[in-house]
Amino acid sequence: MVIKVAICDDIPVIAKAIEDLMLEYDSSLFDIDIFYNPFRLIELLKENTYDLFILDFEFPNLSGIEIAETIRKNNYNCPIIFITNFKEYMEKAFKVNTFDYILKPVTKDKLYPTLNRAIKYLDLDDSKFMFTFNKVFYSLSFSEIIYFEKNKRKVLIHTPSDIYETILQTKALLSKINDNFVQVHNSFIVNVRYVKQISNNTITANLNDKQTVEIPISRKFIDSARKQILMKLRDLI
Repeated sequence: MVIKVAICDDIPVIAKAIEDLMLEYDSSLFDIDIFYNPFRLIELLKENTYDLFILDFEFPNLSGIEIAETIRKNNYNCPIIFITNFKEYMEKAFKVNTFDYILKPVTKDKLYPTLNRAIKYLDLDDSKFMFTFNKVFYSLSFSEIIYFEKNKRKVLIHTPSDIYETILQTKALLSKINDNFVQVHNSFIVNVRYVKQISNNTITANLNDKQTVEIPISRKFIDSARKQILMKLRDLI
């Protein structure tokens, strides 16, 4: 899998330096587009998207936060990395679900650990959840699936845009999913990437940049589910 990357910085030498570092990291892994004008990037986002964004925090007529808000309208989970001179901007940055920030100047020691985590976050094994329903074959990326819901013999597969359906036993379902999913109830298995909050009785998961959903946790699973989710989130972060 190749990661589509957008680098946006109005200082060409900085943008080129970041690109060079990424190509040195692995030239076959990244497909990089550089934008010196943030409005050009925003315009392209109407028709195209990227797997990873690296954004300067300040532009003459726009902020990186405004670019990130535009990205988040259609893509809630892609990593956004800010490049900045000032730590004090970071409280604002994390309000748009920022993956990380790097203080200038950008060096290998600063960039590469963040790339390592971003690559892990993006699930580059390209694994899919494959199933059939009404004689139609479906293949969904695990990163698209927010949670599975068992309803008698049926499994409802919830994604940000659709709900799919198949027939599958819980044991068979658990054998088909990857390590980012945790069973929290006899009827619910959740993708930890979408978890926003954990309480005693429910998990709040992100549906998109504006909507959330409440998923119940049963007493049977509360302790193990909480531990697994926190450990997996720690690994991702």
